[in-house]
Amino acid sequence: MTTPWDPTKLHFEFQLPDRDARFKELILYVSEACLDDPTFSRTKLLKILFFSDFEAFGRYGKPITGMPYKKLPYGPAPAMFPQLQAEMLRDQLIRIVARRVYEHERQRVLPLKAPDVEHFSAREISLVDSWIRFFWNKTAKEVSRYSHGKAWKLANEGDSIPYEAVFISNEPVTDEDAATAKNLASKYGWKA
Repeated sequence: MTTPWDPTKLHFEFQLPDRDARFKELILYVSEACLDDPTFSRTKLLKILFFSDFEAFGRYGKPITGMPYKKLPYGPAPAMFPQLQAEMLRDQLIRIVARRVYEHERQRVLPLKAPDVEHFSAREISLVDSWIRFFWNKTAKEVSRYSHGKAWKLANEGDSIPYEAVFISNEPVTDEDAATAKNLASKYGWKA
């Protein structure tokens, strides 16, 4: 049974049915969809998973996988990724190909089986596809830099990032925003 979203609390993960299986299938899906992207890497995979999960939560009130994500130096990443990647390697679902790119090593996740998309709704796949297109041909450095928004900056390294962080804008506060907040505070008796 899914735990409904409670707007009075922060949510760092959701216990969705078959969460680990859904997560693994999504890794296979993204990896297969990005086979022709010459810049595809594990870094890009992790960011596509993050943005897909968080946008799904923001739009529909429910993430795609419900996995917890944490702040790492190169951006947000699924907290359980190392463990689940090891399981996928063991079960021969993926293979990792490492290649030197300048002073870094790029790790590319290659699927060894076709993904089972029956785990996902059409709108979930459409949302994931939009992030794949958005990051297509972008380098790991560009993708990482893009993921360093306010939600990432507010967390300490290694801390979990609440799904509600999707509602934090990366845009600077305008004079109009401040005036609106002041009017609402006055109207509702909020302390500013």
